[in-house]
Amino acid sequence: METDPVRKIREVAELLAKSKAALLRAEGELAGRRYTASARGGLVRAEVDHRARLVGIHIDRAAVARSRGGELGAYIVEVVGQAREEARAEYRRLARAGVR
Repeated sequence: METDPVRKIREVAELLAKSKAALLRAEGELAGRRYTASARGGLVRAEVDHRARLVGIHIDRAAVARSRGGELGAYIVEVVGQAREEARAEYRRLARAGVR
């Protein structure tokens, strides 16, 4: 069992450097990508960038006309959440693959 604290610090520093490099590679690879999610058969759509920031939302007039009180807001929250989760999952996947 290794007890040398200097060696442990070096190992942790190497792991951190590897992790940082993997995150930077993932960021570079995903830059410019957009992720879209939809609800109500595409009547409500949200688009986020590679950092999961909302960049666009589309609400068809039919969605407004067909929605009952509160439904439209729920659909908007749902599609934004789905698009963000897709972007985050892709980032995590690439970052984890780079650390191994």
